[in-house]
Formats: sequence, C-alpha cells, structure tokens
Amino acid sequence: MNTASSSEELVMSLGTLSVNPFELSFDELDSSLEATSAAGYTGISVWPFVLGTAGVDTAWLVDRLQELGLSHPVAEAAFGWLNPDRDAAAGEVAYLGEYASAMGSRELVAVTMEPSLPPMDDVVARFRTLCQSAADAGLQVSVEFLPWTGIPDLATAWEILQRADCDNSGIMVDTWHWYRQPGGPNPDLLRQIPAEKLRVVQLCDAAAELPDDMDIATETMSARLLPGDGAVDFAEVLGIITGSGATPIWFPEVFSASLAAAGPQTMAPQVLAASRSVMV
Repeated sequence: MNTASSSEELVMSLGTLSVNPFELSFDELDSSLEATSAAGYTGISVWPFVLGTAGVDTAWLVDRLQELGLSHPVAEAAFGWLNPDRDAAAGEVAYLGEYASAMGSRELVAVTMEPSLPPMDDVVARFRTLCQSAADAGLQVSVEFLPWTGIPDLATAWEILQRADCDNSGIMVDTWHWYRQPGGPNPDLLRQIPAEKLRVVQLCDAAAELPDDMDIATETMSARLLPGDGAVDFAEVLGIITGSGATPIWFPEVFSASLAAAGPQTMAPQVLAASRSVMV
C-alpha cells in the first residue's frame, strides 16, 4: 500500500493553536507562529480576518513568515461565491486574490456555510465564475465539503467539479469531514477522483460517535482528536489519495479546546507527531 511519506511538508492551520480561533491577540498569533516554526512545520494558513483582531496587517505577516522560514500555500476561504449579489461575490474574490498574492498562496479554499444550495445549475455557474476569477489571480480552487451544509459530502463536491469542468478546480479532503459526512466515508467515490483534483488534505480525527451532549458544529470547532486517536481509517483514506498519484498539501487542522489550552508550544509538536504517525 502506498501511503504518505513522513518526509512530506506539513502546513499548520494556525487558528487551531488557540482556544478561540476567531479572535487571536497579537501574543497568541506571534507565539503560534514561533511554535509552528520551532516544531518543524514548513508553512501555515491563517484566516485573514484574525489579523485585524491581532492588530497587524498583511505586510507584517509577510515579513514575519519570512523571518521564520514559513510559507502560506493555502488561502482560506471564499465563503460568498454562492451569493446572488455578484458584486459582493466578486469583491470577496478580489480581496482574497490580493491576500493570496501577498502571501504567495497557490490554493484558495471554497466553502459554503448555508444549510442548503440554490438549484445545482446556479451553483455550477457561480463556481465556474469563482474559478475563472481565481485563475486570473493565479490560484487554484479546492472545494471543502462540510457535513452540516449544502455541500455536505464528497459526492456533492465532486458533482460541482465535474459539471463546472474548470482546469483549476479541486477538492479539499478534511478527514474529520470525511468521517462525519452523511452516510460516512465513501472510499469507492474517492478512488474515482483523478489525482490532480486531490490537492489539499486536512488531517484530524473524530470519535466513533458524536457525543450525546454535543452538536456537530461544536464538535468540529472544539473537540476534534489528534490524528490516530479516533475512528478515521487513515490507512484507507490516505492510501487511496497517495495511491492515485496525488501530491496534496498536507494540512493538520485539529480544533481542540483541551489541546489548545496547553499552549502552542505544547500543541504544535503534538499535532505534528500525530500527523506523521498516520502518514507513514
């Protein structure tokens, strides 16, 4: 079986090192960057809006990443591409394109937080517009499926990609989403997706069952498990991805309030070691 090599570069989802990933202070942001570099990651991704809460701008982050030897290959995320207000959708993409260009990012993630989709013809048309705008900015676009949204599973994401037929489109596979998607993991479909469409893999784990006292949105943002500590079959899912010939960006994203409480200097190497363990 071919699986991911432990020599692969790993990109830290920086917000996961904070108990509240939506509001990082300057000290939290900078200490997380330092911990990521010290642990041995090669890059990070950070939501652009948290720079404001930390009191810094894009230029500061560019300089800091250069000092620490870190890249920023993935820009997260386009949320408004399904907005019927085309000017608003275009404005978001223009902003993200400028951010990605400053950061040297090559991949733009596209998601929706809406619980349902417009008619699929409209979805496909708007996704095609997103991909065309991203291509003008030199970006590829990976759709991320989220189990509680209108794009809840791999099948829906793949349908959008197939119908839009854009050269710069792809899929992000988040292994927590993979396990929690309606109907559970879908290895047969994953095997059908061409390697060049599997460009980003987020590594995290999930309990076998959703806790009785927790809804799915709470679990995903605060109670994920380290890779290898839960029920995800990493040998299967990573074996399919790497066996296809895909060479994705490997991107740990372990939202865990309990792990983050220990601080980034403790959590960052924990996540790296756990990620390496399932990639071998």
